[in-house]
Amino acid sequence: MRKIVKIEPYYEPRMWGGGSRLKEEFHYATDVAPLGEVYNVVALPGHADCFVPEMNCTLSQLYGSCPEWFECETKELPIRVNILDPMADLSIQIHPDDAFAKQYNGGRGKPEAWVILDAPTDGYIEFGHHAKTHEQFKTWSTERKWDKLLRYLKTPVGGFIDIPAGTLHAIGKGVLTYNISRNADCTLRLYDYDRIDPATGAKRAIQVEEVLENVNIPDRLIEFQMFPSVSEHGCQVTCYWDEPGLYTLYRIETKEKGRFLHDAFAFYTCVQGKGTINGIPVRQGETVLVPCHSGWLELEGEMDLFINYRQEDSHLYR
Repeated sequence: MRKIVKIEPYYEPRMWGGGSRLKEEFHYATDVAPLGEVYNVVALPGHADCFVPEMNCTLSQLYGSCPEWFECETKELPIRVNILDPMADLSIQIHPDDAFAKQYNGGRGKPEAWVILDAPTDGYIEFGHHAKTHEQFKTWSTERKWDKLLRYLKTPVGGFIDIPAGTLHAIGKGVLTYNISRNADCTLRLYDYDRIDPATGAKRAIQVEEVLENVNIPDRLIEFQMFPSVSEHGCQVTCYWDEPGLYTLYRIETKEKGRFLHDAFAFYTCVQGKGTINGIPVRQGETVLVPCHSGWLELEGEMDLFINYRQEDSHLYR
């Protein structure tokens, strides 16, 4: 029987860590410290896999055992969601396309997107580069002329940015982001600030040649976008992305009561406030899975929710 269920977050230690915000504001209870990243939705069997307490199984197991909840043709759950609050810059990296990822580690490409939830006034991300040719990119990276090579963007709160395969990128320190991506894990690092991983006592591996093979040259000058919201059925609704076969991302803000309707399965992550979804309590930091064909959802309370799902054809109804 289909029903709305809560998804427990999955935690992994990160050498760039984080402050206290994820524990204090988002209520994440874990011994992982410092906590800089939380997987709200991930289903990589044997690696990172959220737990579904009400069903007493992992998310990947639920996806395999209850296909009628998802009605999705992919072998693995197609969506991954995480929230990051780093206390240091992430490594300068790219995600390759499907063809390279399959050959490289048997995986898939990882197109993703970010929404800035909060940032310091001087907050930034690394995004793209200034090299005009492969030779220039190789020279500047080999000589570590990062000031010439790397492109930085200021981080507007509420801003959305798409990150296609081959895009050089890194979240800057103190920038709180909601991230959506394909449920995959193939990352190629160009530079990691020569940091020592306390877990190994050594520097993390970088893949300069593989980055050079896959990085977009010339670069696409993608910028942050600010999308307007519309008032519908008691909700303020913002559509960030709607791409059949990849993912759809919406944001819904409620003040008291609202209604929302979609046909596909979806994950709802509350990034601020608290309330209920069809009577099920939800607070900041929590994620629920709404199976497909669940009908109208009754939202009560003051909540800021991100909704994501994957579909073959655009069939969102509100």
